[in-house]
Amino acid sequence: MRKVWGIAWKIVLGLIGCVVLFIFWMSPRLGGIIPIGKDRVDSTIHSLTFDYEQPSSVTLQYPDLSHGKAYTYLRETYNLDSIVQHCESDFDKITAIQSWVQSRWEHDGENIPEYHDAAYILQEAKKGRRFRCVEYATVAQQCLASLGFATRQLSLMTRDISEVKWGGGHVANEVYIADINKWIFIDPQYDVITVRDGTPLNAVELQACIAEGRDFELLNPNNSISKEDYKRWIAPYLYYFTVSLQNGPTTIWDRIVGNKRQLTLYPIGAAQPAYFQKMMRLNTAVYTHAIQEFYPQVKQ
Repeated sequence: MRKVWGIAWKIVLGLIGCVVLFIFWMSPRLGGIIPIGKDRVDSTIHSLTFDYEQPSSVTLQYPDLSHGKAYTYLRETYNLDSIVQHCESDFDKITAIQSWVQSRWEHDGENIPEYHDAAYILQEAKKGRRFRCVEYATVAQQCLASLGFATRQLSLMTRDISEVKWGGGHVANEVYIADINKWIFIDPQYDVITVRDGTPLNAVELQACIAEGRDFELLNPNNSISKEDYKRWIAPYLYYFTVSLQNGPTTIWDRIVGNKRQLTLYPIGAAQPAYFQKMMRLNTAVYTHAIQEFYPQVKQ
């Protein structure tokens, strides 16, 4: 009997050991409890190379969400049509909505809302709460979607995202403009859109302009940041580019089993990042070098 109990205890201890090792494998910092990692991100600006010839093997779908109940409620409650009623183009509408969203609250990089819903976040902002870049992007995305735009959250990560303790990620948006057949980058936290030779830039094009020293125009109606300060600030984040493959949030279970819920564009020659700030393993993305895959045409 003692022998049986001894074997049982060894099995239990072995299982506990496996669980502990798995937890550390998933999160070396245990969600931020353990203070390991670099304190600052590398601000070096790299010239990035991507594949412009490879056709897409992943389908990114952007259906019209404007008639959904939640989006109709958002559009009517905040009278979004009045914000864009005098706009002459889709670009003007995007600019107007982003400026309105950016003016709703001041940035707080630590405050996380209970619900990732634009109407809820706007209600809380009215009460004086402040939120992160994630919430600026969430609200802008849902507001623009309620007006019929194809839009997506764009998660950006620095080259050393696996080594830093904090400050390695930023969230913005990209919006598809049908009349120019193009995705454009917008940053609702700062109310920024970038333009070169009259054409709005996407995130990869913006990175190339900064890295290669090409000039561009920075549109910032709310005057929240200067062009040089924004270039210096955003440049390190423009290395890994991630969008969702599926609707809905990525759950803990997705991370445990590695369900593929994102598409990450990364430069040729770069490593696929292992961790996000050593707090969680990055194992839920499909990785690609292909520009055509990351920037699909949207049928409307």
